[in-house]
Amino acid sequence: MHASAPAPAPRIIDRHFRWRGSNVSRLEGFTDAVFAIVLALLFLRAAPPENFTELHAAMKALVPFAATFAIIAYVWVEHWLFSRRYDLQDGWTTLLNLLLLFLLLFYAYPLKFLFTLMSVGIFGPIGALDMKHLSAGITGESDVVRLFVWYGAGYGTIFGVIGLLYLRARALRDQLELDPVERVLTDAAIVQCALQAGVACLSILVAVTFGVAWGWPGWIYCTIGPLMAVHGRWEGRRVRRLLAPGVVPGSPAS
Repeated sequence: MHASAPAPAPRIIDRHFRWRGSNVSRLEGFTDAVFAIVLALLFLRAAPPENFTELHAAMKALVPFAATFAIIAYVWVEHWLFSRRYDLQDGWTTLLNLLLLFLLLFYAYPLKFLFTLMSVGIFGPIGALDMKHLSAGITGESDVVRLFVWYGAGYGTIFGVIGLLYLRARALRDQLELDPVERVLTDAAIVQCALQAGVACLSILVAVTFGVAWGWPGWIYCTIGPLMAVHGRWEGRRVRRLLAPGVVPGSPAS
């Protein structure tokens, strides 16, 4: 007799969602390749540090590197989770994926520049990069406002596209046979993307209307953490309500 295959270990991440994507599709593979190219273009050095001065500059460059990497990785995780949940490969999903990649390429450069500018302003020059070098071409506050507008437009539009991907999945909820819990999680993902895009729009509005005094357009992004915490509690409460005794979460919603 052959020994039976061991039961798969329960997932820790997204354990209430039935993952429909088990293999990496060509579309997802292409998306991963573009993410890798973006990181390579932004962060790869032509040569390793050859002296202490260059090493010291490389270590200080870790600050804007970490911030930029964290946001790009967050976008990648959101896309990966969507792919695992729905495994959609229709025309609209493909178009939205390509648009997401285009926006990522646009967004990466102002993102890195902004974090580098902030890091130099707080911690001092990074090698040859100092405020004089980075601020070359900035003739007044209007140019700084434009930087926040570019950043907010990229950030908000990226999460807007991810929200449209989830809206596409929601429109196909019957074909995907989403159960009640999965439908709640899909709706929650749409709300989450709308909140992220809304914060970016608010930052742009503040920058254009009131300027960049005290860095308020940037500080507005600090509200994302509390907003996501409140949203997570709301989402968890709805899921727990559906998983209460007497409710069968695996049955398709009517």
